[in-house]
Amino acid sequence: MISCKICSEQFADEKSLHMHLRSHKITLAEYYTQYYPRKNLLTGEPLPFKNKEQYFDRDFANRKQLLDWCAKTPDAQVKEYILELLDRRIKRKDLKFGPSHLELKTSDMPTVDLYQKHFGSYSEACSLVGVKPLFRSRLPDEWNNPVPDDVKIFIDTREQQPLEFDNSESLKLDFGDYAVGSKHYDYTYVDRKSETDFKSTLSKNSLNRFRAELQRTKDFDSYLFVVTETDMTTMEARNKWSPHTSNMKYIYHNMRVLAHDFAGHCQFIFTGGREQSQQLIPKILTLGKKLWNVDLQYYISNRLI
Repeated sequence: MISCKICSEQFADEKSLHMHLRSHKITLAEYYTQYYPRKNLLTGEPLPFKNKEQYFDRDFANRKQLLDWCAKTPDAQVKEYILELLDRRIKRKDLKFGPSHLELKTSDMPTVDLYQKHFGSYSEACSLVGVKPLFRSRLPDEWNNPVPDDVKIFIDTREQQPLEFDNSESLKLDFGDYAVGSKHYDYTYVDRKSETDFKSTLSKNSLNRFRAELQRTKDFDSYLFVVTETDMTTMEARNKWSPHTSNMKYIYHNMRVLAHDFAGHCQFIFTGGREQSQQLIPKILTLGKKLWNVDLQYYISNRLI
């Protein structure tokens, strides 16, 4: 039973309590901030209320404050705190794998590097909460090798404004927009998206269709790299001023869910632009399976590739 802090009346669930609060002419934000006050660990200021889950789950207003606090706080305290955050997310979301670089970023979680600093490796931190990371391999040394001259890139016939490569051919693909043939083929595909395409694909109206494409990828025991030609900071800034704004929290949520639902068969990366995509895609396709378990966005974001 849940008790109303104002009148002590008992309720069987939160929904009933929240309905009851209307009789006191008080909003959820007013109720929880007044009767369950929480302070920002960095600033000491009252935490803002957006919804109940977020209010009790967050100790900071944003990720920057979290990272600032970690930089100013004794290592032992930080180590305990960030492991608790990871454990809480694994259990609350019922995850079978530890979050990727993108998931940590879009969920306002600590960085992979912060876990590496305090636990020796991100894999070790994940093992302490009973999971393995979604991506567990390092970037192979072959990444620095040039793409072989005999690589032919197949471009799906439905691809609009395709990238240009020295050796390419138009071909209808089962899924994705780009693949390679002959001896270099190993079930790896690239689905190239513009900023607008990415948001549209993960919106309510298109989500099921894209989920079906990922299911086909899985059924063929293949792998799809979803390559978006922008960076997240630029995309978020443009979205704020767009005449047709998208709910980025909803978009990122769908991205995270799909990454886990089709673990071992897809990953999302943001290259920064068309030129960067043109450089990365041939390497992704030719290295293929050697990259399936590599968190490419970590290397891109940290400018390691």
